[in-house]
This record gives sequence, structure tokens and C-alpha cells, in this order.
Amino acid sequence: MLHSVLLTFSLLLTGGFVPLETGLQTLAANDLQGLIRKFESERSLKAHERFTTLQKISEIETRESSEFLAKVIRDPKEETSMVESAIRMVSVHENGVGLEAIFEKGLVQLPERSHWVIRDCWDRDLNDEEVQYLVKTGLGLVSRLPIPAQSVALKIARKIEDPEAGKALLKLLGNRRIPANNQVPIVEMIRRNRVDGATKKLAKMFKIDDPDLQKEILLALRDLEAQDQSKTFHKALKSPHWPVRVVAADIFGATRDPEVIRSLTPLLRDNFLEVQLAATHALRQIGGREVVEALIKDFSRFEGRVLDDVSDTLLWLTGEDFGTSKVSWEAWWQSKGKDAEIRGISRDEFDQIREESRNNTTGTYYGLRVISKFVTFIVDISGSMEEPYEVDSIKLPGGRKGKRGGTGVAEEEETSEGGKKKEVLPKIEVARRELVRVLDGIPEGTQFNIIPFESSFTPWRPALVQMDEDVRLQSIEFVKQLNPRGMTNVFDTLASALEDPEVNTIYFLSDGAPTMGKITEPQGILDRIREMNAERKVKIHTIGFHLDPGAASLMRRLAEENHGDFVEK
Repeated sequence: MLHSVLLTFSLLLTGGFVPLETGLQTLAANDLQGLIRKFESERSLKAHERFTTLQKISEIETRESSEFLAKVIRDPKEETSMVESAIRMVSVHENGVGLEAIFEKGLVQLPERSHWVIRDCWDRDLNDEEVQYLVKTGLGLVSRLPIPAQSVALKIARKIEDPEAGKALLKLLGNRRIPANNQVPIVEMIRRNRVDGATKKLAKMFKIDDPDLQKEILLALRDLEAQDQSKTFHKALKSPHWPVRVVAADIFGATRDPEVIRSLTPLLRDNFLEVQLAATHALRQIGGREVVEALIKDFSRFEGRVLDDVSDTLLWLTGEDFGTSKVSWEAWWQSKGKDAEIRGISRDEFDQIREESRNNTTGTYYGLRVISKFVTFIVDISGSMEEPYEVDSIKLPGGRKGKRGGTGVAEEEETSEGGKKKEVLPKIEVARRELVRVLDGIPEGTQFNIIPFESSFTPWRPALVQMDEDVRLQSIEFVKQLNPRGMTNVFDTLASALEDPEVNTIYFLSDGAPTMGKITEPQGILDRIREMNAERKVKIHTIGFHLDPGAASLMRRLAEENHGDFVEK
């Protein structure tokens, strides 16, 4: 019926027969022209009084309506608020008209405080027409923009993935009108689009003393396989900026080239923990007898988190697990190691050896060494932690057992027949008991925090706090009061813990899959946490209670991709 009415109306307008689609287009055009005339006649009114008319124009969503919105954006006499409204409206149209107006006028005439509107509107994937506009015209305008506007334009253009973009990007690379901070996204685009002919220029730009730019240049040279720029990579190992040294070490490690071992070993004594860890991980990737000998030789230099990672590396390379005992490693090396085959072991072999070690080790949290001096314990207190769980009974007289600064290991209760006594407890009670046991044994001076989480999270302290007797009592009492509620917010909690610049080891306990937070999809969580942790190299250990296969996979990969171990209970 509606189609008939519209068709009849279109016939009346045209005085004859037209196809329905053409008739609808005519109606839209007529409506658009009428709305445009109305908008122009309202110029004497306030912006908010004209907004409704502009919105109706945008809702027609034809190229003609896009072009009128672009005209509003380009109008230097138009009120800023109205221009911002036009930007929001045209940004949802599936063509490149709005972006063209932004690059050619909007970014020039809008005040800097309005740039957030543009950033927000184009915080999305670009359509084909927008990509083509940027490649052919838009990128060429960037150097002419004010510096703050360059940042906005490049944030939009960052999403370009087009083989034709190379020519325009090379013109921008190293342009003196574009400062170092704005060169970073240009280098990133060159790297992602694999632009030929950029390596020499990139190497020359490395002398610019900007760590973010230098890091991106190193990654670009790596991805562009610039083997002729080895001098730049070696120079980066001596950079005054520790994040640059971290990236350089990571790149050298990925080469698996024994020739770079002597360049990496000095970084084991770097002043920054992150660099020491990067060097350790790089040497692990390279492997071989020379690496094992170097690590054992310097073993007494290492402490805390670095000592933990060095002992892990030696296990990976030798298949032997002497933990953090310098005497044992030196004795093995003198008696057998020098003649042993240093082949490295698989992930399965590593996990098996480590599991056997956990079964025979005291002074741990669920069998995981607590050796770092900068630790965060994250504990799931979602509603599912109320579920029953069978566990070997742990006797904690008075709620505490263990020597101060010692292992803090409680006694396991035994039956009259000598077997271990079993208890069925809520999972949260099991988690509370284990964490109390560990807190009771942590040495004074250790910096630590506790973050219980459910739908949201509330850290016990705003930052790491130093263990002493009063703090020990307070932390234990806090843990005893934890009660289940809410859902499971994995990502936001982990991201918050990683924001603490002091923490280098995280113990993450959970019993379920993520159901809340900015990211709930497992692969998205893994990708973002790995990205956040690329330079910091925080060790994330994970402990899972009765996990379903999907949740178990996430917890295992979180540990494996972030230098830690996974324990499933």
C-alpha cells in the first residue's frame, strides 16, 4: 500500500510514469532541497534552533546531503557547534565526502579543543572511498596542517592498509614540517604497508632523540628486513632510553643469531629491570652453550624477578631444574654441563618438569615460586567462587603458621591411616587460606598488593606497599574478609595491575571465563595484554579453579604469552 501511495505521488510530481526507485530518489531530492532552503533561511537563529533541520538533512544520506554537510564544515562563518554537529552527521555516511571536508577545511579552521570530535567520529575502520581519498590527496595535505591538526589527521590515516599509499608516505617521512611525535604514525604506516625504499631514510632518522620514534623505526627496519642496517640495531642497544634498548634486544633475540650473544650479555647488568629481562628472554631464544655458560657465570649477580627468569631460561635450555641455587647450577656445569647437549626443550617438557618441581617445592603460591620483590596477587571473588571444591585439608592454627620471612608453609592434616585429609570447601575459602599462608611467609621488605575482582575491582592499596609486621596483619585480615559477588572482569583488572610501574610479577587466580569488562573476547584480551606488556615484561602466572576448556585455554595462554606458568587446580 505504501509503495502504491509513493508511486502515485511520484507520478503526480513528474506528470507521468517513472520507476519506483527513481520516484523515491526524486522525493528525497525534493525533500533535501526544501530542507536546505529551510536551513539557509534559519541563519539568524541560534545553532541549537537550527540543529533539527540539519539532522533531517543528514538522515536522507544521499551524496547530495553529504556534500551539503561538507559545505557547512567548510563555511568559515558557521558557528563552531554547528560545524561539530555536521562532522558527527557526515561521519556516518558511507562515502569520503566528510573526510575530504575535514582534511581540507575542518582541521584548519576548527579550534584545537574541537579536535576530539573528529577523533571520536573517525575512531572506526575507513571505507574504501575514504582510503582512496587519503592515499591520493589527504596524506599530501598533512604537512600543511598545524601541528595539533597533524596529529588528528594521522590518527585517522593510521588505519590505511593500501599498497598505493607508499609514495605519499615516503614524501611525509622526515618532512621538516612534521615533528618527531607526528612522524611515529607515519613510520608505523610505512611498516604496516611494507613500503619499499624507506630503509635508508629510516636509519638516518634514528638519530632524532625521541624514544617513541626510535622504537617505531627499529620495528619498521625489522619488518622491512633491512639487514644492511645492523649498525642501527647495535646502536639501539646503547640508547640512553631503556624502552629503545628493550625493543632492540627483542629484535636481536628473534634473529636467533649466535653472533649477537656478546652484544646482548652486557644488558644483563643494565640499570633497568625491563632491559635485563629483555636480554634474558632474547638469550633464551638464541640458546646454545655460550648462553648457558654466561648465565651460570653471572648467576650470583641476579636477584628477585631477574633471578626467577634466568633460572627459567636455564631450564628451557638444559632441561635441568635447579631453581635459584647458584651452587647447584655451578656444580652441574662443572660435572656434566660442559659436555651436555644444549638443545633446548619443548613447552610440554618444560611444563612437565615444572609440575614435578612444584610437587616437591615449599615456600610457593600454588607451587609457583614467590621470589620477586614487587608482586601483585589478583583474586577472583565473583559469585561462582561460592561453589564447593574438594581440597587437601590445610591446618592453620590461629589462622597463621610459619616462620617470619621463611617459607610460610602450613601443615597438611593427615587421617589416622596416614593419608591426606580431604575437605569440601567453597572455592573462595580455599583461595583465602592459600593466600593467607603465602602472606604469612613473605619476607619483610617485599613490595606487594592484593586486587580482588568481580564485575569491578578494588585494590587493597592504591599501589604496592612494603611488607612489615603491621602490614602483614592488615593484609591477612583483608583477605579473610573477601566474599564472592558479581561477575568476572578479567581484562580491566589485569590492565589496571599492569598500570602500576613497580610491579613485575602477577599471580592471577580465577575460576571462570570473562563476562564483564572493556574486552571479554579471549583473543582480544590476549592481544591487548600482550601489547601492554611488550616492554614491561611483567611475569603473569595464572591459577585456574575447575575451568571449562575455553577459560582454561585463556588462562594458559595468558601465562605462556607473558612469561609465566599456568597451574590448574
